[in-house]
Amino acid sequence: MADLSEMNIKQFVEELASPSPAPGGGAVAALSGALGAGLVSMVANLTIGKKGYEEYSEEMERICSEAETLRNDFLNLFEEDTEAFNEVIEAFRLPKGTEDEKKIRKEAIQHSLQKATLVPFRTIENGYKLLKLTEIVARIGNKNSVSDAGVAAVMALSAVKGGALNVWINLVSIKDKQFVKDYSTKVEDILPKAEKLAESVLLDIKKNI
Repeated sequence: MADLSEMNIKQFVEELASPSPAPGGGAVAALSGALGAGLVSMVANLTIGKKGYEEYSEEMERICSEAETLRNDFLNLFEEDTEAFNEVIEAFRLPKGTEDEKKIRKEAIQHSLQKATLVPFRTIENGYKLLKLTEIVARIGNKNSVSDAGVAAVMALSAVKGGALNVWINLVSIKDKQFVKDYSTKVEDILPKAEKLAESVLLDIKKNI
């Protein structure tokens, strides 16, 4: 399979729909974030230097820079999610004929599952950061693009929720209780804040359309 980033949209969707379990929901969550970040940059760029928005140009330039950083991070996570899942599959395929092999296999599985948890957790963190940017561009960005800011918020929340689902499914199989507790707590801290922020952004946008 070619690198996901090298596929066109049609090829990626066809690969997504295939019987192969990867790419899957984690990659889609990261891609949602990248799309949202792209929209935030677009709204910011459509605001910079425009008549009536001069006072916000410096802020929009900062937001555009942050959104571009997030977009690149999301695209990296888009690739890393599939790579991490493939490492889990490879660990499960290790030989288990002897006690030593069983031990090595067990350790490899647990290590790969933890790695596969960290990738979507970064998607969650980035999604929440992006939501904070959507709030600003929705409020002071070019009003002709306010609906685009709203779609960006939807995509950012999808990244958060999609990342959370992928963290949870991996935690089920991880034996390290402290790791499970730590990341369960982190997700439970971010998720409601992200949902509340997205709801607030979308309600404000609806009032102003």
